[in-house]
Amino acid sequence: MPHGYGYGNARLRAMRSKLLIPADYDALLAKTSVEDLIAALSKTPYQAHIEAALLRVGKDRCIIEAVRLNLAHTLDKIRHFFEGEPRELLNLLLRKWDRHNVLAILRGQSHELSAGQMMAAVVPTGQFDEAALQELARQPGLRAAIDLMTTWSLPYARPLREAQARLGAIPRLDQLELALNQFHYHSLLQTLGGGNANQRLLREHVQTEIDLINLRTLLRLSRLPGVDVLVKQRYQSTDVRPLFVEPGGFLAAPQLMELATTGGGVENVVRSLHDSRYGPALQAGFERYQGNLTVLERELERWQAAESVAMFSRNPLSMAIPLGFLGCKEVEAANVRLIAQAVALDLKRDSIKQELI
Repeated sequence: MPHGYGYGNARLRAMRSKLLIPADYDALLAKTSVEDLIAALSKTPYQAHIEAALLRVGKDRCIIEAVRLNLAHTLDKIRHFFEGEPRELLNLLLRKWDRHNVLAILRGQSHELSAGQMMAAVVPTGQFDEAALQELARQPGLRAAIDLMTTWSLPYARPLREAQARLGAIPRLDQLELALNQFHYHSLLQTLGGGNANQRLLREHVQTEIDLINLRTLLRLSRLPGVDVLVKQRYQSTDVRPLFVEPGGFLAAPQLMELATTGGGVENVVRSLHDSRYGPALQAGFERYQGNLTVLERELERWQAAESVAMFSRNPLSMAIPLGFLGCKEVEAANVRLIAQAVALDLKRDSIKQELI
């Protein structure tokens, strides 16, 4: 396989042509039963994973399992399209799924979910294959899961162990998530500290992810009265700094921290960030806000999806194509899961169509 991006990016462009399009989503939303939806997806690139999921979990959980299997298969497949630095950068990009899997296990252990429920939320890839994730899911609690990660010498174990030591006998999930996010993004930014254009492109992508996490935190904090007092009680801190990922992305963390505590609620946040790259998305969400933060978050997701599509218009022999394809694939997975939920629960299709990205 040749070094560089030519071969791999050509394969990704071909795979992009097989992603579901809006007309496919409309056809899937029109189905009136889970059985009909399964049959429809069996005529798409999801066919093999629909068949595998039916054997593993049955029809009730089939589609969610098929999406999980399909996404894991895709991530593993594209990794082998590249060699040399392109593969190294792709592996850095795919670390997000290591973080995702650890978070899914922590959340499941915290809420005392079954191993099966936890496995439905993970995507075996990177440092975690199916067997490793099952072993983590079978642990008898948060502390045991962190201890096992320590035994395996996983890099994510150290920040979790340190947070656990600070928190005492009963670690809180939100603080573990903060510690994990801080470590994940700090290590990525350190690795991508300078370098060539492809490294800078990936660094910009990571900075955008940090911004979106910090924005979600900011929006939640902006609705809390007396946020300083709450933060002091819960995090033993005199300000909200520990709640944000630092170093930040394109939005300066100090600005976000100030907005979190100056009052004015969500409206003040949207107004103050009007001129930022996220301003149009925030404004579009605020126009339909009515007290539901999910609306704002969904508009930010749409903005992020548009950024992924725009990557295909950039240098065709660069990291832009993997970034664009993976963003589009993740959106597809989220949309199919949402459609499956809508059909299973017989939700209003017009409302669900508005939620699709």
